[in-house]
Parts: sequence; C-alpha cells; structure tokens
Amino acid sequence: MNKRLSGLLTMSAVLFAGSAIASNANAVESKTSLAMISQDNASHIDRVLGELSRQHDGASSLVKSARQPTSLALSSSLLASDTAQVSKDEDVLERLTAVASNSVSKFKQTGLASWYGRQFHGRKTASGETFDMNGLTAAHRSLPLNCYVKVTNKNNGKSVVVKVNDRGPFHGNRVLDLSYGAAKQLGITGKGVGNVAIERVSGPSS
Repeated sequence: MNKRLSGLLTMSAVLFAGSAIASNANAVESKTSLAMISQDNASHIDRVLGELSRQHDGASSLVKSARQPTSLALSSSLLASDTAQVSKDEDVLERLTAVASNSVSKFKQTGLASWYGRQFHGRKTASGETFDMNGLTAAHRSLPLNCYVKVTNKNNGKSVVVKVNDRGPFHGNRVLDLSYGAAKQLGITGKGVGNVAIERVSGPSS
C-alpha cells in the first residue's frame, strides 16, 4: 500500500468517526429537548388542574350543586313547571268530568222510539244481562249502561221508567229501542214507533 492510499484511508476513518460523534450528539440533544417539552407539558397540566380545583373549592354552594347532574335535574325549574302543568291538567280534567257527569244526570232528549221483542228474547245485551222482551228495558247509543230513564209518549202522555242495558238503535233516525213490555205500556206496539221524550232519572221508582 502506498503512502497516498494510506493517507486517504486515514482521512476517511477520521471523517466517519466525526460523523458518528455528531450524530450521537444530535440524538442526545433531541432526547434532552423532548424531555424538556414533556416536563413543560406536565407542569402546564398540573397548573390547569390546580386552577380548576381552586375554582371549585372557592365556588358558591349553588354552583357546586349545579355541577351535580342529579341535583340539577331535581331542582330544575323546567321540572317544577312540568309538575305545575300536570296539576293544572288534572284540575281541568276534574272540571270536565264534573260537567260531563252533570250533563248526563240532566240528560233530556226527544225523538222516535222503536221496540224489539221475540226475535231477541233470551239473548245477551250489551250490559251482559239476558234480554227479557217483557221487562222494562231499553237500548240507547250513548247513555251509561244500567242507568234509568223516564220515557214519555208525547202523543198520549203515558210514561214508563226503563233501564238502559243495551246499545242501539243503529238504523234510521230513532233515538231509543224499547223492550216489548215498555213499548206496550206506552201504547206504541201497534204502530211500531212513537214520538217520545227521554229524561234521565236516578232509579226505577222515579
């Protein structure tokens, strides 16, 4: 090996060693920078958490309770408003029920009454009772079942108190379907229909 080649090899070795030293120095410097950044972030987070804790400790009792979801829900003005609305709705419902009940108790109606007899005798009525064609009963579309009404034949003035235990009539312009026994007392069995006045009463002896 000549002197020139030996010199080149020596120079290359020196340059390689220098490059390795520089790389190691850069790596050490990078690690040091990352460590410093991590320490800064940790310190910043600690400061933020400390500030939040300080604010919470210094907050009023109202603010602390507002931070609790359960307390917030229970003390919400919206909940109180809803409760008040429910009470108001119940009051309105009670009033409407009272008005409806009063209207039914004072129920009056006029119109044509028909009657039904043998073809339905022994069958079940809407109330569950067995229809007796000779009894004093009637069918009405909307009056409460098992209530009593006084039916008056407007043509002859005859009256009878009947128990509403069935639904009907469902055809024509008739307002009441009487049992044969009731229709007979009113004197409308011959014609089949009669012009009547209906009035709600408290019981069978009214």
